Amino acid sequence: MNVHFSSKTDEWMTPRGLFLSLNKEFKLERDVCATMENTQLPRFWHKSNDGLKQNWKGLRCWMNPPYGGHTGKWIKKAYEESCKGNTVVCLIVS
Repeated sequence: MNVHFSSKTDEWMTPRGLFLSLNKEFKLERDVCATMENTQLPRFWHKSNDGLKQNWKGLRCWMNPPYGGHTGKWIKKAYEESCKGNTVVCLIVS
């Protein structure tokens, strides 16, 4: 069976035009789950400093989560942080 969006990685880079449009509206400050190769912002958290364990307080956050076994944890964290008044803009593909 062929899978349309098959990949060797669960980390997908956000299309630059889409990100720029969202960034213009929300003035994003921190990419909460990125790699050096796919980050859209100068300030970001990656696997070794784990954005799930960080305090997002007062930040306007961008989140394009890794798609795989941990996606639900990222969605939960984004929801919890938004309930605290933080801005969290997410790219979710189903």
